[in-house]
Amino acid sequence: MKIMKELVILMAAVIISGFLAYAATKAPDFKLTDTQGKQITLSGLKGKVVVLNFWATWCPPCKAEIPDFVKTYEKYKNKGLVIISVAVNSKINDVKEFVKQYKITYPVAMSDNNIEQVYGGINAIPTTFIIDKQGNLVPGGKKIGMFMKGELEKVVAPLLK
Repeated sequence: MKIMKELVILMAAVIISGFLAYAATKAPDFKLTDTQGKQITLSGLKGKVVVLNFWATWCPPCKAEIPDFVKTYEKYKNKGLVIISVAVNSKINDVKEFVKQYKITYPVAMSDNNIEQVYGGINAIPTTFIIDKQGNLVPGGKKIGMFMKGELEKVVAPLLK
């Protein structure tokens, strides 16, 4: 019984220490140029909640989540939300046309492949990272696959308080 109790305590300590270590993981800085020619760096967004979304113009799930991203961004941009959309495997002219067609109001940049590597390799799209006001990756804040309607707001709203 004593061994079982000690084992449970040890397991809890390992889980908690692992969670705390992950909770404080700094998001890798990046430097991108958006479709308007403006530079975007993560370090320049300190104090903001950042949604870093990797997507492509030809990706159906990416297209499906964008209207809700635009709605969420418009609702929370004045409260400190920034969405950075990173187009992968797409042509700049297609991206610019896509931005117009989908009325995207947040910054859209082209991937330079380096950002994909520093974020662990993007093997599926959409892939989205949530970064808190201190520049840390939010625990559980990496999502592979699309956000369903209303899901992004549920994730970011508490971080903006």
